[in-house]
Parts: sequence; structure tokens; C-alpha cells
Amino acid sequence: MNKGKELEKRQQEPVSKIGNPASEAEPFLKWKYKFNQETGKNEFDSLQLSDGSPLDIHSLYGAFKRATGTSEVAIGERILNKVAYGMTTEKHDVRLNEVSALLPALHPKDEAEAMLLGQFLTLQDSGMKCLRLANLPDQGFYHQERLLILANKLLNTANQTMQTVLKYRSGGQQTVQVVHVYNEGQTIVAQNLSPPTREGAQKKFEN
Repeated sequence: MNKGKELEKRQQEPVSKIGNPASEAEPFLKWKYKFNQETGKNEFDSLQLSDGSPLDIHSLYGAFKRATGTSEVAIGERILNKVAYGMTTEKHDVRLNEVSALLPALHPKDEAEAMLLGQFLTLQDSGMKCLRLANLPDQGFYHQERLLILANKLLNTANQTMQTVLKYRSGGQQTVQVVHVYNEGQTIVAQNLSPPTREGAQKKFEN
């Protein structure tokens, strides 16, 4: 069978047979809420994994670690709830599930990264909401302009937050490029220098 016929056959196959690459990703937490008629509120009912796999103590710790950078369930739950309160969706259970799905995709390494990445998500979410409201068909020019300005501020702050995350991950190290020019610019020698780490500076001072 040539490649053309093989490709055509695969295109006609159901997606379930071909396989979905996203299904190979690690599962994230899904929070189930149920409406309580006595209190008139949605209350927590159960916690599950997104792929339907059994939730035991090891998979629970792993899911919290991927989402919040910590295996401590109590701390991880607080981080997720704090970030969820900053999302724009009205219902808390929807916000909590959005954060539980999105944070693992950003791979926080510890609690500090999880909080910074949560800040990035909430700012991004608010900025996108402003853009959506600005583009409503019946939106007046004044309100459209104000919403676009606010969206720009929010998204810029989100980008700055992500830069802070990247700097935190790199340990705050910066690369300095030194350029030497010889013979009226005919020869250029460039060298990348990284500033000494805190431990390296301390050893040099002690010596």
C-alpha cells in the first residue's frame, strides 16, 4: 500500500482507533460539586482524575504535585482555591476545575512557581475577558477603548509575571556578552559571561 492510500485510510478511521496524543498526558484533578437543596449552594461532592483512572493516595499526591508543585494535599488545595478565586468565571467549581487543568500544563516546580503561574493565569483570563467584552457588537466606542486599554495592561502584567517565573527558574542568573573589537572592527570576539552564583561569590570572598 502506497503512502497516499495509507493516509486516506487513516483519515477515514475513527479518532479512537488512531489515538489521541493528548490522552497520553498525565491526568489532572476534577472536582465534582452537587447542589444542596437545603443550603441552596453547590457543595463539594467528590474528587476524581480527568482520565477516569482510580484515585488512590499515590495518584492523588501525584496530581497535586503536577498542579501545585507540592504533594501536601492541604497546601495544594489552598493554592488551587486561591488561584481559582481570581478567574473570571462566575461559578467557583468551574473556576477550580479550570485552574486544576491549566496549572499542570505549565509544570510548576514548587509552591512559589505555582502561585506565580496562577497569577499569570488569572491575569491572562481577565485580559481575554476584556478583549471579548470590547468586541461585543453593541459595545460603544468609549467602553471599547477603555476595555482595550485595560486588556493591554492586564496582558502586559501577565507577560511580566511569566518573565518573573522564567527568572525564578533560572535562579536569577543573567548572561553578559563582552565584545572585543580589533583592527578597526575587522575582528570581533564575543564571549558570554555569567555572573558568579551566590555560593561561588562566597567562596571567593572567603579565599
